[in-house]
Amino acid sequence: MTTTPEAAEANRTAFLRNTALYVGRLIREVLPAAHAITVNTSDKTLHEVRDETGNVLWFAPASGAHPLDLHMDKIERLLGHAIPLGGLRAADWERTLEGCMFRAVQLPPPHRHAGAYVLHQDLVCHVHADLVPADDASLTLTDPDGAPMREARDRVRAAIANSGYDLPHGALNIACNGSGRPDSSADLAIAAATLAAAGHINPRALKRTVLVGELGLDGQLRDARVNVRYADICGGYRRLIVAAPPAPAYAAYPVIPGGSVHAATDLRQALAFLAQPVNP
Repeated sequence: MTTTPEAAEANRTAFLRNTALYVGRLIREVLPAAHAITVNTSDKTLHEVRDETGNVLWFAPASGAHPLDLHMDKIERLLGHAIPLGGLRAADWERTLEGCMFRAVQLPPPHRHAGAYVLHQDLVCHVHADLVPADDASLTLTDPDGAPMREARDRVRAAIANSGYDLPHGALNIACNGSGRPDSSADLAIAAATLAAAGHINPRALKRTVLVGELGLDGQLRDARVNVRYADICGGYRRLIVAAPPAPAYAAYPVIPGGSVHAATDLRQALAFLAQPVNP
């Protein structure tokens, strides 16, 4: 599948954010209080490290030897790969008062978390996704009993890749919590939580939203008929994103009181719906 300009932009933003995640991991090995950095985009070097209150923990050129020197080659190699991609502002690399060549970057938490919701056995189940920095890329998916869901993992991973989205280096751990082993209708929720943890979408976009649909290897969504109960929506869920049936998309689903139903044909369209605000 050809990568769209939107997917390419999302990949670039995710790459920059994951660079900040990995750089933060290296810095926190010697400066655990590190909260933000300033980078020199002209030289592609680290300029400054600050804590949460703004105090400078390290600056360049630092006087004398510093434990951070052990990681500096790797940090600057990472910055050298990321900065030329551009799109720094979209990834929240903000200009500073020191000049246009300097960018301030707030370091992500040591790990990134996202959660999505899916209807299963008349209950709303929670899908948790965590990204932990690691030298190698890995993706694990487990059911509520902790058993691996390899078939679903492979299906979702292929759908993500064939939709034009990259997954970062790091350990992505996805866990389904709820009653019973989720079926293939949980694919969309699993993919959305994974992409949020990977930096492609804001995790806040998943709040108050239930996602239902089976993913094909090509990223297309397959219909999974659901019965939305009023109690589910009263519990705080205001938006349902489902796989579009052949015709007509909205006829198969009940109207959600005070909420909205969106029918998506593929993963990319589902993410586009997630970018829209939820009804208050």
